[in-house]
Amino acid sequence: MSMATLQIRNLPEDVREGVVARSRRLGVTMSEYVTRVLRSDLGHPLFEDWAESVRTNAVPREIDVIGALDAARDEYDPLPLTRDPKQL
Repeated sequence: MSMATLQIRNLPEDVREGVVARSRRLGVTMSEYVTRVLRSDLGHPLFEDWAESVRTNAVPREIDVIGALDAARDEYDPLPLTRDPKQL
């Protein structure tokens, strides 16, 4: 496998310092650390690509929005209504 060289211009000093600190903490070179970060990032789809695949492959389903809201309200209501609301 051939290896390429990547030069980054106008890298902010705080970003460089962060790379130096993180690579030292992990016990790897800056080059190895940046390679890991890039591999990790490239291992995930861009949001636009992910959203398009969801739109294209999604199976439509019914969602009971009112039921979900009622359940959430019941779960988080600190004082559930145990008596007639007119008496409050």
